[in-house]
Amino acid sequence: MASRDSHGNGGGGQGTSPSDRAIAAYEERFFQTANSNDSKRRMLEERMTRPTPSTGITAGDALNASNAGANDQPDSDDDEQNAFRVEPKRARRGPGGSGHANNGARGVATSPLGDKERVTPGSAGGRGSIDTYYKRVDGVPPAPAFGTSPTHGVGGIPTPASGSGGRKENHPPGSVPPEARHARTASHHDNTRAEHEWAAALEQAKAGAKREADEARKRASRLETDLAAAAARCEELAAELEASREREASAEAARHQRDQNKTAGVIALAVKVSRFERTRSRRKLAEDGLRLGTVSVQRSGTVLQEVWEDGGAFRDLNSRAAAVQTAKDAADDERKRVKGRLPLPGAAIDESEERALRAEFVLSEEAHKVRVAALKREEDLIGREREALEREKSAHIRELKRVRDEDSSRFNQHPLLGDRYVLMNMLGRGGFSEVYKAYDVLEMREVACKLHQLNPQWSEQRKVTYVKHAARECEIHKQLRHPSVVQLIDVFEVDQNCFCTVLELCTGDDLDARLKAQGAVSEREARAILAQVFAGLAYMNSGSSTVIHYDLKPGNILFDAAGRVKITDFGLSKKRDMNGVQTLSADTGMELTSQGAGTYWYLPPECFETGPTPPKISSKVDTWSCGVILYQMLFNRRPFGHDQSQEQILHAGTIRHAKEVEFPQTPKVSAECKEFIKRCLAYRKEDRPDVPTAARDPYMTYAKPGSE
Repeated sequence: MASRDSHGNGGGGQGTSPSDRAIAAYEERFFQTANSNDSKRRMLEERMTRPTPSTGITAGDALNASNAGANDQPDSDDDEQNAFRVEPKRARRGPGGSGHANNGARGVATSPLGDKERVTPGSAGGRGSIDTYYKRVDGVPPAPAFGTSPTHGVGGIPTPASGSGGRKENHPPGSVPPEARHARTASHHDNTRAEHEWAAALEQAKAGAKREADEARKRASRLETDLAAAAARCEELAAELEASREREASAEAARHQRDQNKTAGVIALAVKVSRFERTRSRRKLAEDGLRLGTVSVQRSGTVLQEVWEDGGAFRDLNSRAAAVQTAKDAADDERKRVKGRLPLPGAAIDESEERALRAEFVLSEEAHKVRVAALKREEDLIGREREALEREKSAHIRELKRVRDEDSSRFNQHPLLGDRYVLMNMLGRGGFSEVYKAYDVLEMREVACKLHQLNPQWSEQRKVTYVKHAARECEIHKQLRHPSVVQLIDVFEVDQNCFCTVLELCTGDDLDARLKAQGAVSEREARAILAQVFAGLAYMNSGSSTVIHYDLKPGNILFDAAGRVKITDFGLSKKRDMNGVQTLSADTGMELTSQGAGTYWYLPPECFETGPTPPKISSKVDTWSCGVILYQMLFNRRPFGHDQSQEQILHAGTIRHAKEVEFPQTPKVSAECKEFIKRCLAYRKEDRPDVPTAARDPYMTYAKPGSE
């Protein structure tokens, strides 16, 4: 390897021609420029991961291949290998010569190599393996690795094996062989071309980056425009939303105002209707008072008492009855007079005269009979008219009482309860409650409001008992939903001494008023009414938690506008336990049975039992009550204690001794009906059917005798 030192460094570069020194200087500038251009290197390193347009390989891969090729040089002949080693970042200086000469010894060549040079790692005067300088990529021509170039010593230019038969030419010291000059020229051209390619690639990358930047700026501009438009749209939508909210609020306020106006209008209309009905009812009372009579107050000593004074209709009826009686008396007197003219037996009288007297008597007798029959018909007519007037009188008295109670009620000024129920007219009063017809301004329907009031004079214990009693009634009633049961709609508190239950309104009368107005009903009608009652009771006795009404009577059976039966008033109701029996304490029983007029008439004997243990009740209590009601509908009287008050019934023990029921001769009823009444009024509760059994009775199901 002395030839490399002599040609490259010998004498500090003396003895070389100017052209050689120029080439060496160019090589020195080339490597210095490549090693010192940091900005270019940084740009190239940024592109190391991208394939170059001219070679199709990445700069990073080329650099790795160059380093691998340099590290793979064999360790033998160090001097010879050092002559061909490439250091891309800095120029290696000779031990005693000029850097230019040393760099000149490392000529850069990228000219095509022969097959032998591709596989020869390096020999004296030869170049290293091609894999040391190039990175091969399939389908892409080889290109120089980044930062490297084939380096040749000045005195070690490879000689082709086939050029001169392997002969090495000798040259004077310090001279450059022609082959080296040609190689250096080719290397210079190749480096220039590579540099141009890299510059073109960089320009292309720069242009691409600029295009990308321009596109990014355009996209950013578009996004800013879109963002501004979106912001403007958001502001518009926000303004529209705010306007919509304002419109909605305004519309809601308008709707609320309309609802208030509508409610106020409905309330005003309901009050107007109520006042009109009150005026009409009072006018009718006044007219009926003149015709039927009225209640007046008379003083008897120091006592003031109410007495009934008959009206014109009763006075006329009494006059007619008196006239009929006078006519009957006159007819009897005439008959007696004619009969007195007859000759006595054995009296001496002319035969012709006797025949004339007897003929006159016969004619008078026939006339008397006709007259008496006519007077009898008139008397019967007067009796029927009197019965009708008595029924009208009874209804008139009830209306008088209702009006009097309405006038004394604290709710008679049409208050609005619960913000929805405007009270109209009182329907009735019983015990400690008042029932008003009301109008629901929300649902636009008529309802019945039952107002439960506490007496301020009561003790706290009695108030608690009453509230508990009323709460139990509501708790039981609100669970019932059946066509034959009055529906409970609402419950709310009015004040600390009053609460209200809202019920379905039945515009028809109750059974008690109907019986008083028209008397007994036909068996067919009575059977239909009781069948509906049993349907409601059977529903109340279905399921795990059943209900005993305990206070069934004609006054608690209502009719709606279509004539359907509705059971009401669950104030005394009891819930049955799982065994079907409810224990009734003595105190509770007395309190319950004392509620409502006429209750004792409809209670069975076991409710009046006294003893150390309280009586046991079941649905058979309601069965007994239904038997009494059916009997009353058919015969217009109660089977037990009809002419007694409830106090007399209680003290006389009438019901406790009611062991057998008797039927009047008229009106006629079927044997099946009588047998059903007997089953319902069985004295021993063990012999009496319960509600479900009675409801399935053939008489109630309209089954023919003998059919299942």
